[in-house]
Amino acid sequence: MKQTSKVLSILLALLMICSMMSSVSAAGLALQSATIDGTPIAEAAEIRSNAEILLTFNADVTDDSVLANNISKINIKDSAGQNVSSVSVSASGTKKFTVALGGLEKANYTLTIGEKFKDKDGNQLGTKVEIPFTVNRGDGTGSGGGNNPLSFVSAKVGDADLAGATVEATGTITITFDRGMTENQADNFAQISILDKDGKKVDGVTFSDFTKDDAGNSYTVLSYKDLAAGDYTLKLGKDLKANNGNTLGKAVTVNFTVKTAESKDDDKVSGITTMINAILNVIKSIFNFFAKLFK
Repeated sequence: MKQTSKVLSILLALLMICSMMSSVSAAGLALQSATIDGTPIAEAAEIRSNAEILLTFNADVTDDSVLANNISKINIKDSAGQNVSSVSVSASGTKKFTVALGGLEKANYTLTIGEKFKDKDGNQLGTKVEIPFTVNRGDGTGSGGGNNPLSFVSAKVGDADLAGATVEATGTITITFDRGMTENQADNFAQISILDKDGKKVDGVTFSDFTKDDAGNSYTVLSYKDLAAGDYTLKLGKDLKANNGNTLGKAVTVNFTVKTAESKDDDKVSGITTMINAILNVIKSIFNFFAKLFK
């Protein structure tokens, strides 16, 4: 009987270890598939120059906290190992990214995903993913922005996404695009505006010169001040133009809210109320202590 009990204990322990190993494995970030029109890249008979690659992962990789990082880690390299600037990357649900090839020439390429690509819980891919493919069919379509449209990457207030955010009346917004924007700056700044709830352009908006980052993206810092409380829209015009002449092609809008002055006062009142309650609880505890002591 004791022998049977010992065997059962060992089996139970092994089951627990297997379960723990399974949980650890499930928690790891991994690329589940890379497809074009539902077909794995390796099995695609033909790949158009304007095709879109859908990357599917096993975790949330498009959360605001990791979106910019992950977009910068997805690249298409040519046969010489150079990043192809015409490619644009965008989120497609919580676990997917769409990689638009943007009119590549017929040639061999490699899709790469950097090892520091991560999910919202901080789990990293760990190893670089490389998927070779060949563009073997052209696509004669495309106008007003060409086959390689400029792509908007993000609009951030600090490290947070601007979309749906509540911001201070005076502050900055960092706007990032997917390629060089150091030329045509005056014309491009005229294409970027903040609109109030009535669609009227806000005055006093200024911009820093476009700066190119290590990922090949370009960003400008928009400054605004003394906005009244209410709803606003950041608008990016369709004619924003990259150094290579390609344009955004369609307008982009991002909605946000400027907080009311009362909301600050409410925060202060809430803090004071919390502090008073804490003091009252301490006094109550002291009173109860002495009540018990002299009872």
